[in-house]
Amino acid sequence: MAVRKGNKVSEGGENYMKSPRKDSARNGLILNSTMDSLQINKHYSQSCDGSSCTLTAPKRMQLKLFVNESTFSERVRFYFIKNQTASLRIRSFIFVLKLLTVALYLLRTAMDDPFTTTCCGMCQRNFTSDVNPAWVTQYTFSWQPIWWVERHVVIWIVQVLLAFISLMYKVIHTYANYKGNLSQQLLSFEWFIEVCCSLPFIATIFWRPLRCLFVPAFLNIWLAKAGLENMMNDLHRAAHKQQSAMFNQVCTLIATLLCLFITCICGVQHLERAGRLHMDPFDAFWFVVVTFSTVGYGDITPTIWPSKLLVIIIIIVALGIIPGQVEQISFLWSERQKQGGEYSRQRAKTEKHVVVCATVLRMDIILDFLNEFYAHPTLQNFYVVLLSPSELDGPLKSFLQVPIWAERVIYIQGSVLRELDLVRVKVDAAEACFILTSRQERDRVAADEKTILRAMAVKDFAPRCPLYVQILKPESKIHVQFADRVICDDELKHVLLAMNSFIPGISTLLTLLAHTSKGQEGNNLKSSWKRDFGRSAGNEIYSVVAKESKFFGYYLGCKFSHAALHAQSKCGATLFAVERSGEIRINPGNEFIIDPEDILFYICLTGEEDAIIVDDVNNVMERRQSCVRAEIVKSTVTERRESRDEGSLKRNRQTLINEDQQTSTTMQGTLIDFPPVSPYVGHNTPIMCHVLEEKAKLCCMRLDRPCEHCRHTSALQYKWPRPPIIISAEFSTQSLFNALIPLRAHHRPRDSLHPVVLLMEHSPENMFLNAVRCFPMVYYMLGDLAGNVENGTRNVRGRRRRKFSLDAMLHAGVTEAHSVIIIDRETSVFADEEYMADSRQLVATQTLFRLFPDIPACLELTHASNMRFMHFQAPESCVDAHEYRKEREREKSCSLPYLFREAFASGKVFSSSMLDTILYQSFIKDYLPTLLRILLGIQYTSGSGHLDTHDVTDDEVGHTYHDVFRSLCKKNGAIVLGIYRRVERQASPLHKKLITEDEISIDTDSVNKFPRGHGLDEEADVEFVAKTRRPSTMSLAYVKRSLISRRSTQKRRNMRKLHELHCLKTEREQFDDMIQNRMKELELDHLGSPSKRRNEKQDSHSYILLNPLSDTKLQKGDSLYIINPETPIPGSRSTSSNSTAHVSEPRHSDVMIDRETNENG
Repeated sequence: MAVRKGNKVSEGGENYMKSPRKDSARNGLILNSTMDSLQINKHYSQSCDGSSCTLTAPKRMQLKLFVNESTFSERVRFYFIKNQTASLRIRSFIFVLKLLTVALYLLRTAMDDPFTTTCCGMCQRNFTSDVNPAWVTQYTFSWQPIWWVERHVVIWIVQVLLAFISLMYKVIHTYANYKGNLSQQLLSFEWFIEVCCSLPFIATIFWRPLRCLFVPAFLNIWLAKAGLENMMNDLHRAAHKQQSAMFNQVCTLIATLLCLFITCICGVQHLERAGRLHMDPFDAFWFVVVTFSTVGYGDITPTIWPSKLLVIIIIIVALGIIPGQVEQISFLWSERQKQGGEYSRQRAKTEKHVVVCATVLRMDIILDFLNEFYAHPTLQNFYVVLLSPSELDGPLKSFLQVPIWAERVIYIQGSVLRELDLVRVKVDAAEACFILTSRQERDRVAADEKTILRAMAVKDFAPRCPLYVQILKPESKIHVQFADRVICDDELKHVLLAMNSFIPGISTLLTLLAHTSKGQEGNNLKSSWKRDFGRSAGNEIYSVVAKESKFFGYYLGCKFSHAALHAQSKCGATLFAVERSGEIRINPGNEFIIDPEDILFYICLTGEEDAIIVDDVNNVMERRQSCVRAEIVKSTVTERRESRDEGSLKRNRQTLINEDQQTSTTMQGTLIDFPPVSPYVGHNTPIMCHVLEEKAKLCCMRLDRPCEHCRHTSALQYKWPRPPIIISAEFSTQSLFNALIPLRAHHRPRDSLHPVVLLMEHSPENMFLNAVRCFPMVYYMLGDLAGNVENGTRNVRGRRRRKFSLDAMLHAGVTEAHSVIIIDRETSVFADEEYMADSRQLVATQTLFRLFPDIPACLELTHASNMRFMHFQAPESCVDAHEYRKEREREKSCSLPYLFREAFASGKVFSSSMLDTILYQSFIKDYLPTLLRILLGIQYTSGSGHLDTHDVTDDEVGHTYHDVFRSLCKKNGAIVLGIYRRVERQASPLHKKLITEDEISIDTDSVNKFPRGHGLDEEADVEFVAKTRRPSTMSLAYVKRSLISRRSTQKRRNMRKLHELHCLKTEREQFDDMIQNRMKELELDHLGSPSKRRNEKQDSHSYILLNPLSDTKLQKGDSLYIINPETPIPGSRSTSSNSTAHVSEPRHSDVMIDRETNENG
């Protein structure tokens, strides 16, 4: 039988339980409080229908909850203990009462007259002089002045009232804190003082003569001290704040010292009433100060033994209390020095600060951040608060004590995940929060996980604080999308390393654009290229609204490319990008018209706000006249341009079709599309690429193993039309996929695509291979540039040692390679010595450079300071050591210590730490990360161009930079950013002259005439001698001896010359012979030769000239960094609503620019 209870009244439909409401008297919840007790109707009405019965509850059930809080004891505990606000108010009131009691005692003491007082008739003090007549010795004196005092009636009434209130509070507080230990509370120090100071005053009410009884009311100062400590605790609870332990301990120490001083002053002053000399409160204060400071002048001293005993007791108490508290303060101070203290709320309101969070604060990272952050004039008044769970190391602690940084940088030890530490650094009031990731973590995924949690904690605590996050793995970006700016190391570095293969020096170019410099670092250097490079390093990216621009305001309504061309020659600023409707485009093309609301981005040594343009009045008049003439020829020019543009479009379309037809034989089965497979969650390929119509087979991607589709086992056997690009990596990380995107971008012609050979130490994962097999001509093989363990040989101890893996490099096609990219090993952080993490890569790269000097190589390093070992060459012995050190010191004085290293200037080395400046500068230039991502092709915007290079032709050598800029701008709308210059290195006078084969005369015919075997052709020799000499004069034996002697002498002479020739071979020739012999053993000698392509510029170095002067002469071997406009995709239309809307008739300023160009040309 089923039984159920009804929860609702059947007739009225009300709930039988009322909603709870708050009762202010009991601070609880009462349900239907109209009744005073629980009333439950025990009679239920029962109705049965035969199969089941239903029990119906009564119509109303009234509950009264939290009845225990209505008792007197609970209400007392609530107001005196539980309620923080009420408890704080009560304690503050009692604290004031205690201080008022002490003040009344001091007032009574000040009113005491030793010559007239009679202590209400209880004592006689008729002083006729300063000497007390009742005093005989320190042991013989009158006790009456000690037991009795003169007390005014008003003071007595107030003291009695205060004593009664204080005693009643102590009784109630003891009752509230009662937990079964009443005797322990009554025997406490506070109860003892309360009884001594309050009960005597209450007793004087009942017996009038006791009103002049002495009561040590000054001991209430100790009760005030205890109340102060309790007040601080209640204040912390009520305000939900936590002061530092250092603050609490200092307050306790000060209160203890004050209590000891007041106790000693009041006690000595009162006891000396019976002494030899009268001592007023000031004299007592003087005595206590002199005594406690161990000075002891001796002019004022106690004259009776009770005073001396009190001083002894006070000194003993002080020696027992003060050292312990001082030690506690010292300990807290040392701990605070480690933790860094706290950034106060008052400073946060009046000052601006940013917070930098990191797991470990490294010297190089903090130095780069501070130099880059304070390089901007607008940030000079900012403070930097460092928050880290680890302690500062010695060098960084010393560095932060330098006055220039000690006034600006504040270190606080703590965790971002603790809200208490976020309160200490005042993140909610900060201008920005930077979260840096440690690259020295052995587990890079774990390092990103820590960064993600830190970012979440900051965003949860301070949602309005701008957040700048640095992560390592691109798959972690999906978790920090809420951040304002995110910089991913692996994403940027792989793209930069890949682009270095066809855009030399792109990593250095990006570093200079994201670095703050004045361009004056190289002024004091001797080398001309260092001075030019130092000036070029001062160029930065700036932004300005077009209508507010001093540089580009004149070009409103002009075409973008024309404005960029003329602004570079007139203002020295390279205009290369524009933002419209929230989208940034680099080189939007010839048809893009500049609007007043556009935001323009340009490269210049300084911003417009620091520049003054002095215009000539005659130039202004000429411009006005040109405007009038321009209106007349406006329509004619417009028609000519439209017809010319149509013809150029047809020619470009035809050229593109012909190019596709010509290259289709070498790239069969490819199309332009987005890669179909994403390597990791959250990845979105920004640009279209050359992909295969059908994915490549995994067996065909293995280069060093034959399969049923291809029998080749070496890169040289494929005979590709273009040399391969070798990428050496340790693991097939998912971010390595980003390195293939710029190598297969759709704007690169198909016939310019280089094969890519991935040389990996460990077998790649199937997920990675499945993602990259959609790209054409991508292969992989196992091997290592430095030689793996399996290929190593054993030493005498049986351990495997590493060697340069020449076989793997030869199979990868290094002799014909276009370039070699060496990615930093993730396991390099396991090095025993921190800065030895790059030793393996550097030595392997140095070996590669010695064996194949004509192969360009780009190396990634863990530490940027190690780039000085890239292609290391020892200084010459004739160099003055003092001058050499001075030159190095001048180079290191700039903000980038490695700025003038040849490896950095040429872009042959890269370190992830170079990307840190992008995150730092994004605080001032919020557009910088997006702009650089578009420049590198990581992010795509419709109508945006792409970065490329242009090799200077023989016809362009000797022309100025502006002339070539104008030619490229008119030809295809390209914008030039700078020059990549190759300069011949000066030959050293100490170099020895090499001896070649042409300088040695060797009788090679004679050497070849005699065979190397041991046998002799006797018949031939006899016939030869018989023809030269008469047979009658010599015998056959003599002829044989003569021939053998002459043959041996000539052979020894030629062999000696051949040995000398071999010893005089250059190191380069010996390396070529070794490589050639190894290629013969591998059966690769017929496919290539190590000396087949010999670079004529082996003794040259390169550097970058960013935004050079217009009159800079171009030299042979120079390359130009250019931004080409958007490349149309075959078979699709590239449209842009914004740009199409502005393809209109050119304005008068456009005509003026064409006329000026023709005149200058």
